[in-house]
Amino acid sequence: MMMDKKISKYLRGTATSSEEEEVEFWITSSDQNAKKFYSFKAKYIASTLDETEVDLDSFYHTHISSTNSNSKNKGRVIFTILKSAAILAILVGVTFIFKDNINDSSSAPIISEDAITLQLSDGTVEVISEDGTAKVVDSEGNVLGAQQGSQLVYKTNDTSKEKLIYNTLTVPYGKRFDIVLSDGTQVILNSGTSLRYPVQFLNGDNRQVFLNGEAFFNVTKDKLHPFIVNADELSIRVLGTKFNLSSYPEDQFVNTTLVEGSVSVYDSQENYDSKNSSLLKPGYKAEWNKHNKQISVGEADIAMHTDWLNGKIILRHVPFKNIVKKLERHYNVEITNNNLNLDEELFTASFDIETIDQVFRTFNETYEMDYKINNRQIIIN
Repeated sequence: MMMDKKISKYLRGTATSSEEEEVEFWITSSDQNAKKFYSFKAKYIASTLDETEVDLDSFYHTHISSTNSNSKNKGRVIFTILKSAAILAILVGVTFIFKDNINDSSSAPIISEDAITLQLSDGTVEVISEDGTAKVVDSEGNVLGAQQGSQLVYKTNDTSKEKLIYNTLTVPYGKRFDIVLSDGTQVILNSGTSLRYPVQFLNGDNRQVFLNGEAFFNVTKDKLHPFIVNADELSIRVLGTKFNLSSYPEDQFVNTTLVEGSVSVYDSQENYDSKNSSLLKPGYKAEWNKHNKQISVGEADIAMHTDWLNGKIILRHVPFKNIVKKLERHYNVEITNNNLNLDEELFTASFDIETIDQVFRTFNETYEMDYKINNRQIIIN
């Protein structure tokens, strides 16, 4: 079934649970999709206020799917369908969104790349202040959770819910944030990370979330509802445990480091089975190679993988080329290395309260390099 049909059913309340989830995922997957949905929804609201029956599917094809039509013609068709002043006001906004789509620009407010953001299920993006307080509400005004400073806490799981509704929390470079999910699971997000999760888990279903970046999970034990983290093409399945997961898109490996309990790591393209998964014990890590799709298990240096929780960076015989991204994320800087010989140099160090300038001075004691720091720009020659 085409997306326009599913959106029509979604707005009419006749979509199945899987169709509703697909539409909501489609809405949140891009700003352009969100704007299209808002336009469609505004038209639908307007149609319910007018006695004239409106063909939603036809509207979608005419005014949303096609971005090559003349914007003035679109506006003329819209205004001839609707009659009341209240509806006219709605459609002024819709016409403005159409115009923005044609010009390939966004009418949404500009959000700083340094802001922590929360994307709601309808595509709305809220900026989260690290020292602020706020409430998370759904489309009906029901309170789903509340923010207190650097922590966002969702209400205790409501088992009466019948469908999954997702939020996405995104943390930029140079910042961290803490979230407590509706089942009590605590997730601490490292810089440059996003987590997509249901605001309420469903009774009888697995507890699934989607990670892009790095996070530390303290999972509430629930043997009847396994907790599954999807990261790239890897899935991590736990019942209740503490572990660190690093899955940045630019890294070659996805690393799962177990602190407490047990986890199973397996290919997300396969159904979970103890025979096709790797079981970890505390103090071990699973390293999944994105290129050859192989998983290797070995002992882990727990501190090196988890001390970011304390604001530290620990390096032990790490090539400089692998250090660059860590520094960019931690200090929110951009590093350009024009010294290719430096890439393979190994460094062992630990940084805590040091500034980025002090970090490079430390590197310079081991390997003399020519570098310049200009605000957030660092160039190595």
